[in-house]
Amino acid sequence: MKEWLNNARTFLQEAWAEFRRVQWPSQKEVQAATLVVIFLVGIISVFLFLVDSTLSWLLQGFLGS
Repeated sequence: MKEWLNNARTFLQEAWAEFRRVQWPSQKEVQAATLVVIFLVGIISVFLFLVDSTLSWLLQGFLGS
């Protein structure tokens, strides 16, 4: 039990040391990255909509519905 507690304590100390070394992004960087993600999601959504619509139209043409 004592060895487990020592291992847990060592792990937490090392994790905290790593956590303090993290370089956190600024608010401006977070906002820019968020806008890029939203923009790319929009572009991919439009692309997938067009592919889905095209494939649906082709399938309906082949099946004669």
